Amino acid sequence: MEGLAAKLERIWDLEDSIFTPREQAALEMATLFTEDYRAISAEHIQRWRQFFSDAELVELATFMALADGFGKVVEMLGLGDVEPACSAEL
Repeated sequence: MEGLAAKLERIWDLEDSIFTPREQAALEMATLFTEDYRAISAEHIQRWRQFFSDAELVELATFMALADGFGKVVEMLGLGDVEPACSAEL
């Protein structure tokens, strides 16, 4: 069985059948969070609750905030390579 990290080596399509519905929901959440978190609606949250408990949603959102914020800090302080290592961004 192929792991998620190997799946992300490809250019992803959220609808690609290589991802389980739960993985698709997490990828949609991460994409919206990092690209335009204000676009997340009550309908998104309701749909994600089909796959995650409230506690899991909080955990996912917290990790997304930490990862997104850490990347911004690294870039702001010039501590790392600004160019992505691959075409998929987590």
